[in-house]
Amino acid sequence: MDTTLRASEEEAVCKVRRVWAFSRDRGDWDTLRTCFHPDATITVAWYSGPASGFVERSIAMADARRPEEHHKHWLGNMQAEVNGARAVLESDAMVLIREYIDAYLFDYCSSLRFYDLVEKRDGVWRLLKASCIYEKDRLDPVVPGAVPASLYSDVSLTGHGAGFAFMRFRQMKKGRPVPPAIVVAGTPAEDALRDEARTWLSGA
Repeated sequence: MDTTLRASEEEAVCKVRRVWAFSRDRGDWDTLRTCFHPDATITVAWYSGPASGFVERSIAMADARRPEEHHKHWLGNMQAEVNGARAVLESDAMVLIREYIDAYLFDYCSSLRFYDLVEKRDGVWRLLKASCIYEKDRLDPVVPGAVPASLYSDVSLTGHGAGFAFMRFRQMKKGRPVPPAIVVAGTPAEDALRDEARTWLSGA
């Protein structure tokens, strides 16, 4: 593949995740569906399974959101490695959320990397397997000092799980189970995810 074509393909792969983020945050559900192949899967903090189920759950969550609550995916550096009709895409990202927990309004921020298997079919790149590698997070009350420290009594900020601590706390408070397939940075699960991607990218 010549340099110009490779750059064009890499840009097309990166565009898939950018379109995903804008359509997810704007509630453009028809466009969000086009980001995935029909057999695509996705694993995030609150869901693991077919991409079609992720879209439906996202719609339900958006419908339940209160006027004061907001949700945004902020993308940073992106790197695409392309091999024919297959690509591995890694994107630095932040998830920025304002929401109520136990009647208190919070700002939540998670630093993570999207780690995606992207495939070209019929000339179009789409997500085949979308994953997250969680790095660190924090949770801040919108009104400083308004939240009792006891609210955080079950949050552990030690070990590798610290990078997912407040995300896990949020899901628990909302009654949403955390999938066992969650990947935290610097763990064997991240190594396994990357090994799987390298094998898939090689055509195996």
